[in-house]
Amino acid sequence: MRNKSNAHNLTECANDAIRDQELAMINSTKLKLFWKTIAANLLVAAAVYLTAWASSQIFRSDAQSVSPIWPASGVSLAAILLLGPRILLGVFLPLCISSLVAGTPWLFSFLAPAGVTLAIWGSHSLLCICRFDIRFLSTRDVLLISGLGAILPMGAAAFWSAACLMLSGVLPPSGLWTVTSIYWATNTAGTIVVAPAILLIAKRRFFPNGMNFRESVFAILQLGLVFAAAWFAFHHKSSQGLMMQSLAYLPFPFVIWVAITRGLPTSTLAVLLVVLTAVGFTSRGHGPFVTESPLATIWQIEIFIAIVTTTGLLIGVGSEAQRREKILLAEAATRKAELERLKAQIHPHLLFNCLTTIHSLIRTDTTAAQAGLFSLSALLRKSLDVAKEPMIPLRLELEIIRASLELDKMRFEEGLEWSVSADARTGDFPVPPMLLQPLIENAVKHGVVEGFGRVNLEAHIESDDLLVLISNTAPPDSNPENWGESVGLASVRSRIADDCPPGSTVQFSRTSNGLIQAWVRIKRVVGTKS
Repeated sequence: MRNKSNAHNLTECANDAIRDQELAMINSTKLKLFWKTIAANLLVAAAVYLTAWASSQIFRSDAQSVSPIWPASGVSLAAILLLGPRILLGVFLPLCISSLVAGTPWLFSFLAPAGVTLAIWGSHSLLCICRFDIRFLSTRDVLLISGLGAILPMGAAAFWSAACLMLSGVLPPSGLWTVTSIYWATNTAGTIVVAPAILLIAKRRFFPNGMNFRESVFAILQLGLVFAAAWFAFHHKSSQGLMMQSLAYLPFPFVIWVAITRGLPTSTLAVLLVVLTAVGFTSRGHGPFVTESPLATIWQIEIFIAIVTTTGLLIGVGSEAQRREKILLAEAATRKAELERLKAQIHPHLLFNCLTTIHSLIRTDTTAAQAGLFSLSALLRKSLDVAKEPMIPLRLELEIIRASLELDKMRFEEGLEWSVSADARTGDFPVPPMLLQPLIENAVKHGVVEGFGRVNLEAHIESDDLLVLISNTAPPDSNPENWGESVGLASVRSRIADDCPPGSTVQFSRTSNGLIQAWVRIKRVVGTKS
């Protein structure tokens, strides 16, 4: 009894030690997550505050009370999309501090940043629901971030901020819609210009692995031409007129050129150069958009930003999509050519095996040799007919396999035993032609030892997929891992990868009783009947 009690106590102690260790690991993980969250919030807060401060210092002139672009909104949206809602505090606090530093009332400095933060969080939620891809792989992603990431949430945030100004007594009711429109335009511009750039940098898309030194230099020269065109269009002192306003769109051909030849990342940089140059000069009273009305000036530059940004991003992502499609088509053509080469090797291989069988019968049994020639003729005719089709019913594939095994049987006489059995439901299951034949040839090659051996094929439906098991006897030193480089098995693997639905596989194994097994699973094409 005492021994049982001691054993029970030892078990309890061991369990307590394991629980304590697990609890310590959980607490350590929570502590690390806590400090990572704190660090992420501090980093985001610093980035939001610095961009807000830089925007107010660089892009706000004495004649204008607001900046034509507010990059802090774009930084905030990009941060939440990358790090999640856990950094909302890192967005809210710097907006509050920047408002207080600017001298706005306490009520506005708290309520307005809260509304902006809430709007950006709502934008993040909508983009996640719509499966927005931060890698910007399609024009859909550009449209999503423009609509759900900029126009919609920034409109709501702008109205809330203007309403907070009115509640604080700073803004009369008559100016509500004017201030709302200005806030909406400037925050939207900051979002659609800055957020894509940050997201692309975070996904390391600005520095593709395939870009060599020559391409990098050419891309820099292109960006230099974009900047030169923007500087020439906006550096001069304001002068109204159709000619001067038309000059503002001088950078457009260069931005489109960059977008078509370099894709989205470089076109995003080009858009940044044009927008920052235009806003910088306009804020200081230069360029064709400066008028006596600050509101008219703001709206002209905002329309310009919207046009150049959407043009550059949409053309950039579109050209990338076309480039990816060409690459995929070229890869598909290469794989198809390789597959055709492998398929072309299968038929001579089958013919060689059959002729070897007939040759061995000519000296010993001419009648069997003649029967073998007729069987070979029928086999080749049938295999050539089915090879023209991309997919054939399994029953036709099994007919060819049975015919080839009959020829092998003639060669080994009573030394080879074989069987082919299939569930009735497998008869119409579509398979690539001559897919299983190389596996049968491989089974005969390795399965007949010293003139004796056995090859079995079984096919049935499992979970709506076709499962084929080919097994054969083999010598003790036979290792299926060394068969991967043969012509036949390479063809099987390539054709399963290219011609069969995703998820189809072929695997080899060795059983405890010395059999070699080849498992082929072919997924059913969606929409076909069982």
